Amino acid sequence: MTTPKYADKPIEKWTVNDMLSYVADKHAELYGVEYVPFRSWSAERGLLGNLIGTRTKPRKYSPSVVKRFVDECFASHRVSPQYPGVSFGWFWTYKKTVWQRVVAEEQRKAQRKEAVAKSDADWDELADWL
Repeated sequence: MTTPKYADKPIEKWTVNDMLSYVADKHAELYGVEYVPFRSWSAERGLLGNLIGTRTKPRKYSPSVVKRFVDECFASHRVSPQYPGVSFGWFWTYKKTVWQRVVAEEQRKAQRKEAVAKSDADWDELADWL
């Protein structure tokens, strides 16, 4: 089996196509059935493009945040004989609380990192003053 293109890239360089490939591969790995998009491929591309950006759309969130959302949704989702698969569009529609939690945790992590950097700068300034 060949290595998927997205596996050769850092996550921050993933495109919409890379993210869709990742979701489809993860889906096949977990559920053993072919991935089918929510409504259509273009609808899913639009959802992902609005989040991670495209050539014409600005990035709102990093691909690593979206990947973390996808991973957490896959980890908590259970399929049934009636519904043997799931899609990104379904996650986006019905798992908004997971999205909110992931985004809030990422924001807190960024704030902590910023506070540490500011604190280090303050100590450096104080050391220069002394």
